[in-house]
Formats: sequence, C-alpha cells, structure tokens
Amino acid sequence: MSTVFCRFYRRALVASALEVVCVMDHRQFSDLIGKEKKLQKIIADLASGKHVFVAFSGGVDSSLLLLETVKTIGCECTMAITALSPTSPPEQLNEAQDFADALDVRLVTLETQECQDPQFCRNGPERCYHCKLIRYKAMMRLQDYPKSAVIFDGTQSDDDPSERPGFKALAELGIHTPLRDAGLEKTDIRALLKSSGFHKQANKPAQPCLATRIPEGSPITLEILDQIRSGENLLRRLGFIQFRLRTHGKLARIVLNGDEFGMILSDPKIRRLIVSELKKIGYETISLDLEAYGET
Repeated sequence: MSTVFCRFYRRALVASALEVVCVMDHRQFSDLIGKEKKLQKIIADLASGKHVFVAFSGGVDSSLLLLETVKTIGCECTMAITALSPTSPPEQLNEAQDFADALDVRLVTLETQECQDPQFCRNGPERCYHCKLIRYKAMMRLQDYPKSAVIFDGTQSDDDPSERPGFKALAELGIHTPLRDAGLEKTDIRALLKSSGFHKQANKPAQPCLATRIPEGSPITLEILDQIRSGENLLRRLGFIQFRLRTHGKLARIVLNGDEFGMILSDPKIRRLIVSELKKIGYETISLDLEAYGET
C-alpha cells in the first residue's frame, strides 16, 4: 500500500467495517477482503511506477476503482478523468468533484462530442461502442497525457459483454478493467465502499447516460437529450430517487422503483404537476410504466 496518506486514511473507519462484517458471515467477509487484495495487486502490477488515469463518472463502480487506485499507488500518481457530454446525467460533475476532493485527487473534466458523431446519433446496436471510442480516444489525446500512463475503466464482473458493445472498444484501445479482472461484483463494490466509510457512494442508484432513455433505432438529438434532462430534473426535485424518463417521440414513459409508485398514484397534486410540466417541455402523452425499475 502507498505511503501517501490522503484524507480518507484519517477517517474513523472502524464502525463502517464492523457494519459490513455484521451483514456477512466470516467466509463472505474473507472472500471480500481477498478480492480487494487481488484488485490492489492488479492495480499495482498495471501501474508499475506509471501514472494512472481513472475514467470517473462519479458512479458506484468508478468510485471504488478510484478509491482503490489511490490506496494502492497514491494520490500523486492518480488522476480522475470525468467526461462531460450532453448525454451525462446533470448531477454527475458535482458528485464526481466532491468524491475526488475527499481523496485529494486531481479531477480533470473532458468535453466529449458524441452528438457530433453520425454513427452514435443513429442510435444503433453499436451506440455504446462508438461512445467508448470517442471518450477514450479523447482521453488519450489529453495535452499532458504521459506516454507511460495507463487508463482504467470501471467495468465490473456483473457487466455482460454480450449486452455491452463498449467492451470491444476497451479491447481495441487497450483500456484496463481492474474491477472485472479481480472478479468484483456490484454487491462487493458497494460493500467495500461502505467498509471505507463512503456510504453515500455505496448506496447511489445506477446512473447510465441519458441516451439509454431513447429506444434503439430512434435518432439521438441534442433537443431530445435536453428534454429528457429537464424531465428527470423535475422528478428529482419532487423527491423521486430511482427512475427513468423513457422517451418515445411525444410520449413520456416514467419508470419508477416499485416503492415510489404511491408518490404519484396517491397524490393528485403531484400527478397533475408532473403532467403539466412535462407537457410544457414538449411531451403530449405522459404514462407510468406498471413494471418497476429493474423489471423493464
């Protein structure tokens, strides 16, 4: 482990670690610690005296990857790179900056131009492939990119290559996936963040890009992305936590966590407000998906 002590080393972590132990049996906890040690060895071997760029969205997976990279090789050798794009969730940058600050890590923002790429905007089955190519090529063109630097991506072992065309781009560009290589699953990642005292990051819902709200084959435009962003900002302000605003032309399909259905169904004022505000930004029909988030 690095001798560089960032601020998170000075946190009182005993209570957090005990909380994780309490919900696991001894064997589960030992397996988790074994995976963490394997991850740190993979990071150390890949870095081997080099600088590391961590593709950092501020989400659960990349948060653990950044944390473990800092723990392994230190703050000075680690840089967090956050892509800014019209497809990015609106809260992404502030959350990413807060976490990077907690680790004393430099965060660099990188504006990417996916929406200027015709192949991405066609929104075909290879959309994520083209997105990854654009983002990682831009990262590799950073003005101060050291030739000896390596780049880490937060893909983990639950991610299915058959459902994620972006895997092909990572392989083509030589981008490393330490979490996946160490066999870490989403539950492992959340548990390790909790044991390090980062409960907020551990409990964050998934934050895929806004383009995922548009059906495959329907073109992606800046106008549609802005419409989705405005609609989801409304839902967020109203207190919804796990949701998506799926867009089908002029139809808005709201997908919620099943526990949050009642917030709409039992409160006519909220329902009328949602309908009114979504119509103001261009939707004509507003629907609530009866399949809960994660079931669709």
